[in-house]
Amino acid sequence: MTAARRGMWTLADHVICSGSNFALMILVAGNVSVVTLGEFALLYGFYVVVVELSRAAVSEPLLVRRPEGDAAVRRALADSSGSAAVFGAVAGVVLLAVSPLLIGSHWRSAVVLALLLPALLVWDAIRLAFIAIGRQRRTVLVDIVGGVVQVSAAFAALHMSAGLSWLVAGWGFGGLVAAVLAVGQAGTLPRLTAPRRWLREYGKLVRPYFVETGALSLAGYAVLIVLGHIAGPAAVGAWRAALTLFGPANVVMAAGRVVVVSELSRLRSAAPGRMLRSAATAGLLCGAVGALAGTVAFLLPDSVGQALLGESWADVGPLVPAFTALLVIEGLGLGPYGVLRAMERVRMLFVLRVAVAGGRVLAVSVGAALAGAMGAATASSLVEATGFLSALILLTVVFAAVPPRTPPVTPRQSREHL
Repeated sequence: MTAARRGMWTLADHVICSGSNFALMILVAGNVSVVTLGEFALLYGFYVVVVELSRAAVSEPLLVRRPEGDAAVRRALADSSGSAAVFGAVAGVVLLAVSPLLIGSHWRSAVVLALLLPALLVWDAIRLAFIAIGRQRRTVLVDIVGGVVQVSAAFAALHMSAGLSWLVAGWGFGGLVAAVLAVGQAGTLPRLTAPRRWLREYGKLVRPYFVETGALSLAGYAVLIVLGHIAGPAAVGAWRAALTLFGPANVVMAAGRVVVVSELSRLRSAAPGRMLRSAATAGLLCGAVGALAGTVAFLLPDSVGQALLGESWADVGPLVPAFTALLVIEGLGLGPYGVLRAMERVRMLFVLRVAVAGGRVLAVSVGAALAGAMGAATASSLVEATGFLSALILLTVVFAAVPPRTPPVTPRQSREHL
């Protein structure tokens, strides 16, 4: 399969997977109060953090160092999904411990999510493993089934009961169905004893990736918590509604990130001279998508916005300019960040991304105190712009110091630069 076809299949998969999440949030936003939407956003936000951490530990290493040969592929599928399941169980315990601080009396919702987290992470681990090894069609099939079941079950739950627990159960059930189908497509069961071996083989990548992603994901979740404490649950609901409105653009961003890292890793050994040109093209395209999404959101009639987001729509308008700027910068940043990731500039990228994460929480705190959700969104876009410019500078330093020609490696080899 050519790079273009792999990219199109990966984009199609992200359209399906993220599109189902977009449909879910539209469904919830249009049928609950902004306060309930904010509470669901906090619980859903915990899930997003856990998924991002799982991807850093078991998915990104496969995108950078793909297994070769049928035996290695089967082992990678079993080990990555098994490691994700174990991580999901641990995360479920953590959720139960911190749920009183997050959602107060809605402890039943936390229990439901904690029980379903292992299945949700197995689904995500296998779908990204399929992308890493070039089996995107299987990912598309799994995500179609999972997305349809998730949205249908959530719709049924909202019409059966207004309770948050039923909503979480319906959404999580779709993940369970998708996990079962993914395991069947993989042809191997998750190996629950795999985490130790996984760390032994990929540890040089897993550890910094995990801490880096943890800082970024926790920073994103901390933004919601800070915003809620400073500006109230309605501000969290408006923030979540704005994210939902820009959901289709975020689909492209998510797909672009996976494609950029995977394809640049291939070019690194096959045609390193094309890395910068390919990264620049991808970044410009994704930045244009962000600008287009902002234009559409700005021109959206109130009647359509209210139909999509319910009473949350009134609070979303002031956030559109800042969210547009944030998306454009994130899209452009896929280029330099992707090259640094593909070249395994682990420590350099780690320091940069952690600094951006910490700066975002601090900036959002100040912005929220000054101007609520709008101030927080503006501050977040400014921090992202600073990170993007820093990545460009670091990329210039890297290419000036060391040519990007390095020999291919096996999963058991390790290397770090800088």
